[in-house]
Amino acid sequence: MLAELRVENLVLIQRLHLLLDGGLNVFTGETGAGKSLLIDALGLLFGGRAEADAVRPGAEQAEVSARFELSDAELVQALGEELGIAFAEPPNAKTWELVVSRVLPRDGRARAHANGRPIAAAVLKTLGEVLLDVHGQHENQSLLRPTTRLEILDRFAEAGTERAEVRTAFRQAREAAEALVDLRRAARDRQGREDVYRFQLKELDGALLDEIEPESLEGNLKLLRGAERIRQAALAGAERLDGDDDASAASQIAHVAKDAEVIEEAGAEGADLSRRLDALLADARELARDLNALAEKARSDPERLAELEEVRARWRGLERKHGRDLEGLRKLRDELRCRLADLGRLDDRAGELDRALEQANAKLRAAAGRLTRKRSRAARELERRAAAELADLGLKGATLRVALATHEAAKHDAGSDESAAAEAARLLPPELRAGGAEGVELLFTANPELAERPLSECASGGELSRVMLALKGVLAKAGGADRLPVVVFDEIDTGVGGRMGEVLGRKLQALARVRQVLCVTHLPQLAACGARQFKIEKLRGKGAAAEIAAAAVEGEGRVEELALMLRGESASERTLAEAREMLDEAAGVKKKPAQKSGKKPPAKPRRRSAS
Repeated sequence: MLAELRVENLVLIQRLHLLLDGGLNVFTGETGAGKSLLIDALGLLFGGRAEADAVRPGAEQAEVSARFELSDAELVQALGEELGIAFAEPPNAKTWELVVSRVLPRDGRARAHANGRPIAAAVLKTLGEVLLDVHGQHENQSLLRPTTRLEILDRFAEAGTERAEVRTAFRQAREAAEALVDLRRAARDRQGREDVYRFQLKELDGALLDEIEPESLEGNLKLLRGAERIRQAALAGAERLDGDDDASAASQIAHVAKDAEVIEEAGAEGADLSRRLDALLADARELARDLNALAEKARSDPERLAELEEVRARWRGLERKHGRDLEGLRKLRDELRCRLADLGRLDDRAGELDRALEQANAKLRAAAGRLTRKRSRAARELERRAAAELADLGLKGATLRVALATHEAAKHDAGSDESAAAEAARLLPPELRAGGAEGVELLFTANPELAERPLSECASGGELSRVMLALKGVLAKAGGADRLPVVVFDEIDTGVGGRMGEVLGRKLQALARVRQVLCVTHLPQLAACGARQFKIEKLRGKGAAAEIAAAAVEGEGRVEELALMLRGESASERTLAEAREMLDEAAGVKKKPAQKSGKKPPAKPRRRSAS
């Protein structure tokens, strides 16, 4: 429900704060007082276009905010998942709070927030469509939207399961079609792709990637590039360590070691020194042998150097070309082998996908057929019940026909530049959509002598509102009320008199048992049915700009407001009594029978309707 509405500096509203009831809220006031401005404020809040003069003169910006209390856990979950609205955990685990605000600067772009977080204009508009069902100006009637009409019929038909089956089957068929299109496109340029894959694979195989060890390769290249210098240095070092002359390091250490035989007589310390000299002699001779071995390896080999240079250049070039390191190149080589194998199996795979698509389309047609049959049966019953509701609402003789309109086959122009999505769409049953095989058109005539025409072409704003009220009444009685938390009526009593105003009020009361209702009205009989009544006034001070004010009227103040609506300034005690009686009747309070006396009771004043 819409629990609270705040408006500041919007056109003629300086500051307005309303606390609303969860049932039927009525807004009354003199003609031109600005009753519909509140509905306009809600429209602006949820993304409506603001005119340049929407901001009140003298103010820098206008602001509209609304606080909703939502008890539908599925709706809250959908708002979070689909629109990204963040909700705090409800303290009582039953009601979630949603605060939506929009600021309209005099200069600059409008800003909107939901629960303190900025939201985009598109999200704001969608949020409004989810929270509010507004029936006022002709162009804002949700009944004119094809999706709304289909939703009403499906709710009445209790076809939620069948509709979900169609959506699922449509998605599966589309996925099968897209897979087949991808495969066909791959087959169409198979030869070209095979050539590319084979060329790339040949490059990678020729690079001998599995034989490359980067550290070993770089070491061998250094050895070959400096072979002669390394060989000479190694031989010289080996000669100095263990050469033939007595000046080598090994010879000198051997002399010292021989002298150490005497040192061993010094006990443990001497023996340790002798062992260390023996080890040093062995190390020198081993190091000399290693240097000789390196000298043998470091021989100039131009052919081997060129071969390794080529391997390195090929490897580094492939890394730059594919943007991958050595390990990445090895994985790419394996991927190319798999792709070539897949291309070789395209014909077999195409047959499998053809069969899968055929089965998915058959499943989709079957699901759509079940939904169509359920819709067809429900359409006739909805017509019958809606006719009774329309008669109650003063549209006797009016007819409303629920016509199922089969979708036209989708047209797809095949071409070389056709998108994959368009190509996939051509593989689906052309008459089917995600919502089934048909849409809903409401054909209406208020006069039996006139032919039925689409509701959008022939109904006035007031008639549209009453048709919607009739449909919502049928849904409520059938237990299939929609999930829109708030329903708003602005022109529902246009051209209606007092007697019909009471009927409208009763209908709105019944609807308000399952949904919060806001209604702008000029009829006291309808206003008396409201759980809460707000009086809208246009105040004019001396030398000051006009201002619209709104406040709840209760108790005797509400009686006086209804009396003014009945008789204007000429309202009398008898009119006040009539207003009290209207409130009692609307509240279901039974009138006590008059006590018997010898005198006849005074004649009851004849009630006059206000229009």
